[in-house]
Amino acid sequence: MKIYYYVSGHGFGHISRTSVILSEILKNPGLTELHLISERTSFISEANPKLIKRNSKLDVGVYQKDSLSMDTEKTKQALIEFEKSKNRLLKEESDYCKTKGIDLIITDASSLPLIIALEVGIPSVFVGNFTWDFIYRKFANQDSYFTNISDILLTEYSFATEALVLPFHCPMPPFLEKTEVGLVGRKPTLTKSEARTSFQFTDSYKYVLLSFGAYGLEGFDFHWENLPSDIKLVAYGVPGLKTDRVIVPDFCNYPDLVSACDYVLTKPGYGILSECYYADTPILYTDRGDFAEYPYLVENLQNYFLSSYISHEEISNCEFEIHFSRIDSAKGKVKVLEVPKNGEIQITNRIFEYT
Repeated sequence: MKIYYYVSGHGFGHISRTSVILSEILKNPGLTELHLISERTSFISEANPKLIKRNSKLDVGVYQKDSLSMDTEKTKQALIEFEKSKNRLLKEESDYCKTKGIDLIITDASSLPLIIALEVGIPSVFVGNFTWDFIYRKFANQDSYFTNISDILLTEYSFATEALVLPFHCPMPPFLEKTEVGLVGRKPTLTKSEARTSFQFTDSYKYVLLSFGAYGLEGFDFHWENLPSDIKLVAYGVPGLKTDRVIVPDFCNYPDLVSACDYVLTKPGYGILSECYYADTPILYTDRGDFAEYPYLVENLQNYFLSSYISHEEISNCEFEIHFSRIDSAKGKVKVLEVPKNGEIQITNRIFEYT
């Protein structure tokens, strides 16, 4: 079986969960070739002769001003330009699939690959926890253009052969076939004790991992003098971070770092939530602008995680302790629901039913 797998370059959640699915797919003896199409192919370090990486952009996502606010005007202009190029992309990608003899197209979370599959005459599978029509429709109160583009994308999503819907999902389009699958996320390779030892963490401190994606800590003005001496902030891969008040490991397996820390401070996204769930690490979460996925993620944080909301002002002032107390007092008292796990196995099994 030859698979064409498109992954959105928006944020890290799409490609990080896909890395788990790809590892499972590559184990299957029924696979001949797996063509990974994304702007973030460099994220996938796995070397396998069946894995073919190709850099391409088949969706726009949402542009941001910094780690906490979105740029809807820039997003709109990018969508306008993308729509102009859609016919060219459709022809190029359809020709590619025909030339390579692709049997199945999978997408997370662009709608265009579903149209490519229709053009080629092969089945297509959507994998994700939101669709772009739902995200853009939230911006319609700012500009009617987003209503129009949402309607176009909604129609495109309807051409999926089926959808495999992840936990923590937003309302979904009326897919022809839809199956809810288990959680997909990167898992730690070490126990909590082993992870803490590997990073030389001690019980004398509370370690807080700052996880804000590609934009890092832009938008925050930290008052480092307020940071209590028994709290250590930790970050990895954060652009523009220049302070000796934050521990920055030279190299790490990120899920192990998530596991080693006592808390994760983040703007909620699927990727970091899934990694915290598998690492059993509590979450301090803050606002992330007018992003339609946010309230659904918050609802899931309250149901499935030990978590506490923290304001931007509290973050800047390093006021963490009240949130530690809130989370610690809830341990053993608040019933946290369980999420179905190992969705990558369900997804892989379903994919190879197309052979």
